[in-house]
Formats: sequence, C-alpha cells, structure tokens
Amino acid sequence: MESIQQCVEEIEGMIEDALARKQRMVVFLSGAPGAGKTLVGLDLTLRRKHAAQTSFVTGNLPLVKVLNAALARSYAKNRAAMASCAQGGYTTRDARILAEAATFKIVSAHGFLGTRGSAHQQKDGSVLVFDEAQRTYRKGKVVGDTPLEENEAELILAAQQESYAGEGMVVLALIGQNQAINRDELGIGAWFTAADKLGWHFAVADKTLDNAELGDEARWRNHVNRRKMQHGHLAHSLRFYRNAVLETWADLCLKGDVTKARNTASEKMKEHPVLLTRSLTDARAWIRSEVTLGERAGLIASGQGRRLAAEGMFVDQKPDIVNWMLAPSDDIRASSSLETVQNQYQIQGLELDYSLVCWDLDLRREDREWKAWKLHGAKWIKDNELEIAKNGYRVLLTRARKGMIVFVPRGDLDGRDMTREPSDYDAIAEYLLECGARALPSNNAD
Repeated sequence: MESIQQCVEEIEGMIEDALARKQRMVVFLSGAPGAGKTLVGLDLTLRRKHAAQTSFVTGNLPLVKVLNAALARSYAKNRAAMASCAQGGYTTRDARILAEAATFKIVSAHGFLGTRGSAHQQKDGSVLVFDEAQRTYRKGKVVGDTPLEENEAELILAAQQESYAGEGMVVLALIGQNQAINRDELGIGAWFTAADKLGWHFAVADKTLDNAELGDEARWRNHVNRRKMQHGHLAHSLRFYRNAVLETWADLCLKGDVTKARNTASEKMKEHPVLLTRSLTDARAWIRSEVTLGERAGLIASGQGRRLAAEGMFVDQKPDIVNWMLAPSDDIRASSSLETVQNQYQIQGLELDYSLVCWDLDLRREDREWKAWKLHGAKWIKDNELEIAKNGYRVLLTRARKGMIVFVPRGDLDGRDMTREPSDYDAIAEYLLECGARALPSNNAD
C-alpha cells in the first residue's frame, strides 16, 4: 500500500499546483489490472483536500450504478457516522445530504458530456478523475443518439475549458492495459493528442509512455508541456494472490503460449487450479460447495456468446447490476443464485469471490490459433475484431478473487443445430486443459 500512498500524495500535489497556477493539466496514472488505479481515483474524489471540486467519471455505467448504490446503502446503515456528525454540530439531515453529495460524485462519462462542450452544461468539478480513460470513443461514434463531433478525449477537455474558463483544472486519466472491449475505442493516444491540440500540460511517468498503443512515445517523452511523474505507474496487483496469478494464466492462454500457461498452472496454481467442466449442473454444484457466508459468486459470459441461450443463459438480458452485485445471497436477483448471467460489459471493473465463466463459440480455436466469430441471424460469421474478443474473455477470466470454474458446453450432439458444433466446443475445452486447467470430475450427463 506504500506505492498507493506515494501515488496519491504525488497526484494531490500536482492538483494543488495546477489549481494554484490556474493551469490546465492532464495527469496520467497507468497500471496493471487490480493495481489500485480506481482506489487512488476514489480516494482523491471522496476524501482528499480537493474532494469538494472533484468528480469520478467513468464510461462503465454498471460500475457507476453499483458504486452509487453501495455508497448510499453504506451511509443509510451507518448510524454511528450520523451520530458523529450530530456531535460535531451536524444534524442527521446534514449527514444524509453529505451522503447524497458523495454518491453524486460518481457520474457516467456519457452523461458528463451532455451537450458536448456547451458552457451551459452542468459543472461537475474542476478536477475530473476519468476511469478507464483509454476507452474513450472516436469521432463519429453514436452516443446518446448523436454522433460525436470529435473524439471523447478532446470533447472532455474542451468542455472543461468552457466550463472553467480562466481557472485551473485537472483531468486524472486512469489508464488500464489490454482492456478495450468495445469497437471504436481510441486508446491512450487520444488524450495526448487532445492535450497537445488544446494546449494542456500533462504529467506522465516514463513507464506509462512505454505503452505499445501510444505510437511515437519519444514525441511525448520530450514534449515541452510534459511533467515527469515518479509514481505514475502501479505495477503490482493488490488483489487476492490467487487473482494475480490467474491474470497471468489468462494472459498466457489468450496469447497462445501453452507451455508457459501450463507451467504457471502447475507451479503456482496447485491448491487453487482453474477448473473446467462440460456440465453446467456440475459447475453450479461446485460453486455452491465452495462459497461461504458473505462471499459472492456469479455466472458470467461473453456478450457475443448468444448460443448459450440453448443452455438457458441469455447474454443480452443484462439483469439489474445493483441487485446482482449487492442483494443478499438468498435473493433470487443476486449473482449467487446462479440464475442470471452478466456479460463483460456489465462486469468489467467489478469482482466476485467465485466465478462461473461460460464459454461460447464467439472465441474459438482454429489451426492452433484463436479466431473471433459473431452470430449473424442464424449463422456464425467471422469477426475481424480478434483483440476485442480476446479482451472480452480476459475480463471474464479475471473477475474471481478466490476460485473460478469454466463451463464449455458440449454443443448439439444430435447434429441438428449447426451453430453449436460439438467439435468446435471440444477444441476450446481441449486447449484450456492443455494450458493447465483441471477437469472437474463429472456427476451429470447434461
């Protein structure tokens, strides 16, 4: 946690300096999945010196809903905190107002854009913490029924300039790695280009500039408006140890490095292996045998995995994410009921103790390589967005803190449904076993 503290203190100092000088500054914080970027952002948004003028902005609407609901429930239940407010001269009503203000600080990126740069839009704060900033959309992407006039990064900076003309302003851009799961996402380079075009200063660590998708990093490394950061990259995951190893294993599987994946599984995942089954009944039974009081489990699958409908899972339904993540385990709407499935767009940024990952033919093995497909009408067609598909499964494979089981259907053994060819599912299962996943002994024939 020392690196987190150093990071927060460095960024807080940069915010202080930029506001005092009335500068416009983009601060970049990069890091591995689970390294604590969002933790830093929320700390600065809710607890630090400039919290009153800071908002946490994210394009991940499910995360917004869950965080806001969790904060609201926490404040509502925390009577002791309200009593403390009263002792300090605040009333219970004041405490409730503080709670409402705190939850309001977490806003949707697309809601923030509003009228796309108009000075009449609501002011959300002179300091913005922009989560998953690499996921900003390109010019022309339809958002809220209207094509973007410029890319999102430029629109956000321009909107802040109009809203806070003559004042200091800071955008903290939290940058993840290998997490692009939507088409039309631009990546980290959009922010550098926008900052350069609009005359913003920017602070960035050398390690962040090593990002392969940035392109001409030398241009930004030596830029006249660059300020070097010492703690602007968080390299180590803070998640449960098993999760950190799981991230490595998932990455190797998706890269096609069978040998390293198998070695990782045999050397570092002996006690908590990735399990694989062809029986959804067995998968549910295993999850229920592992989960203890207070722990959370859930069914997750690719948003393109539409033939999982034959298994009773409908990836387009998007059950209410708040109840799915926060309702008690005996509530049928809760994830732990293992009745409804969330896709990668809903679950990104959220975690479970135990996950049941359901694999479909949108990402399959052909000629010892991964290939992406998408369902078009009643047929699978090839999809050129292989990295998007792989990153979607990367999200799914890294949601579990304690245990994960992968369910690969058997397909249509009667041969009537050509969209569920058994040999295609078999190839996926065989590959994952080759990578070190361990077969769960079967008790069922489904």
